[in-house]
Amino acid sequence: MAETKVVRAVDGVSIEVRRGETFAIVGESGCGKSTLARLLMRLLEPTEGAIAFEGRDIAGIRGRDLRELRRDMQFVFQDPFSSLNPRMSVGKLVGEPIETHRPELSRMQRRAEVARLLRTVGLRPEHADRYPHEFSGGQRQRIGIARALASNPRLVIGDEPVSALDVSVQAQVVNLLHDLKSRFDMTLVIIAHDLAVIRHMSDRVAVMYLGQVVESGPTDEIFARPRHPYTMALLSAIPEAAHGRAKTRLALSGETPSPANPPSGCRFHTRCPFAREDCAARIPELRPAADETRVACHYWQEIAATRPSAGLTPADGRSEGAQRRFALYEAATQAPESKTATNAEA
Repeated sequence: MAETKVVRAVDGVSIEVRRGETFAIVGESGCGKSTLARLLMRLLEPTEGAIAFEGRDIAGIRGRDLRELRRDMQFVFQDPFSSLNPRMSVGKLVGEPIETHRPELSRMQRRAEVARLLRTVGLRPEHADRYPHEFSGGQRQRIGIARALASNPRLVIGDEPVSALDVSVQAQVVNLLHDLKSRFDMTLVIIAHDLAVIRHMSDRVAVMYLGQVVESGPTDEIFARPRHPYTMALLSAIPEAAHGRAKTRLALSGETPSPANPPSGCRFHTRCPFAREDCAARIPELRPAADETRVACHYWQEIAATRPSAGLTPADGRSEGAQRRFALYEAATQAPESKTATNAEA
């Protein structure tokens, strides 16, 4: 009989998420970032290692303790079309976690809370009586976000929350998540492969390749001065206005190896244009580099010296058109909130 191969979708990953920040995990499809998100949420069971939330190891908790953990950690799924039960109204979808995690509220209080949450994400209270199929993709994702906020979580994990949406809607949802994070004092962990989204909303970022973190650090530093060859290749693939200078793209050769049979040594050496003979024999550790960044590469210093302009040009803010779009959206979402606050005070 053929030997059974074990796929290590996440292998030796160690990350730290700080309270109140937006932490992003990026990488190409199949790198293990979604698996990591589900491990953090305890939707998957880790085979080894520890998962600590606010100093408490949650890798082995069960039953009531796990149910209580769900109140503080919530998840926004990638697909707004399949993550909502089509047989349940929006009011029931958003009200279910309120009933589970806040049983002290009466039925009338729950309905009022559902209405408040819908207004918070830019929907109307009367939408509570409708069903998911009556909404667009962007509206369904707003319902998913309202459902995640219903238990007053301290941590929200978004698994590519805008990748299934039209480009015209992505900016609205990204801006909504950014605004809600500040308003509710939450910590966000965002999984994405769209680097433009990450650059806009995250404080720190970890880059994954074939189940391992190859570089991590502050977002501005990673985008301005990438040190790992894989990060350089990802950033060089982003379309960018060159401002009078030619952009040198770092092209990768070959296909991503199978996680069932990863390369020896550095897993990136089969595609790395800077690989040397010993890269196939030695496994690089994720070590401190500079400015709070960590890099898993034997020769990152020499590589960075040969490519001083491997990062993107500094972002001085959104374009004038983008600023107008975001301003209109913020006005639309804040107006109902202001009215709600006035009614509450009265």
